[in-house]
Amino acid sequence: MRQNANAHPVMHLTVLLLAQGLSAVSLASCSAVTDESGEQGYGTCDTVTPLEINIKGSREDGLTADIFVYNDDRLQRLDSYQRISINEGTVPFAASQTGKKIIAAILNPSSDTYEWKDISSFPGLQEAESSLKRENAGRLLMSGYARYTAGRAGKCKINMTPLAATVRLNSIRCDFSGEGYKDAVLENVKVYLTNVNTEARIMQQEGFIPKEISNLGGLVESDMSGFSYPEAVFREISVPVGRQTVYPDITLACYPNESIQETAGSPYTRLVIEGTVKGKTCYYPISVNREPFAAGTPEGIIRNRCYTYSLTIRSMGSSDPDTPVSPSDVTAVCSILPWHETDGTEVSF
Repeated sequence: MRQNANAHPVMHLTVLLLAQGLSAVSLASCSAVTDESGEQGYGTCDTVTPLEINIKGSREDGLTADIFVYNDDRLQRLDSYQRISINEGTVPFAASQTGKKIIAAILNPSSDTYEWKDISSFPGLQEAESSLKRENAGRLLMSGYARYTAGRAGKCKINMTPLAATVRLNSIRCDFSGEGYKDAVLENVKVYLTNVNTEARIMQQEGFIPKEISNLGGLVESDMSGFSYPEAVFREISVPVGRQTVYPDITLACYPNESIQETAGSPYTRLVIEGTVKGKTCYYPISVNREPFAAGTPEGIIRNRCYTYSLTIRSMGSSDPDTPVSPSDVTAVCSILPWHETDGTEVSF
């Protein structure tokens, strides 16, 4: 079975980066100017650099991007910074001096400032963190960077990837076989994530261990109230689930969790189906991309991945939302792929 709901065309946006810009460490050789769109940049600088930002999975206009230019030397100090609005067909700009540069971009930052004024080097940017609680569930933060020599012909290409991963419930049905439950249905169905990593370094690519955990061991009301967009980790299915397959197409988000071993301080992130069967509350927790419900290598949750599940409920499940079910309780078809692609590894349990 191929999952296509997360397939999106690639949007190539060309941003003219006059690569030195406003910053807490602005250079005396650059003076501030404002273009016709009202965006601020720097005009009297050494060079202009065309910048192509490759975004997979979005065609929306009005996306916000923070552009940083660092000197590519031993200290990697900040050369420029600019916040721009990205729209197809427009050319925002910043400015820079010539020379070897590291050009970094952060798309859809979840804060107006993100304390950028305190980050004066590329190593400092690599330590900057994002909070899932502040993210817009429909416009997840992306980041990327590339090395380029400002002043030469050509353009600098930056491939953007989301910091988060997504967990998608493609379909769900029930097939109870126990006495008295053959035609039972699952009602008041909730779908949510527990043990959610909600803090991560923006530029990090691998080796993620949970830094801040929300919904530890279950759905925690005080944690949920802290989300700007609670639907990022919690949804409901509006109809009862019986033998007929329901396709809710629910997509939740979390930051990566690559814990090698589950411990009290680093629990596995779980997809939980909660509902009532004949008045009894039942839970069906599945540790995402972990045995026995892993697609390929059971390495946990990786940045820029979509984990898609199609589930068949076969038992009364667990008595709590933190005790994982087994394949005898839930039959699962799982696929894993970069969230913008259409084909990926698919495994049935």
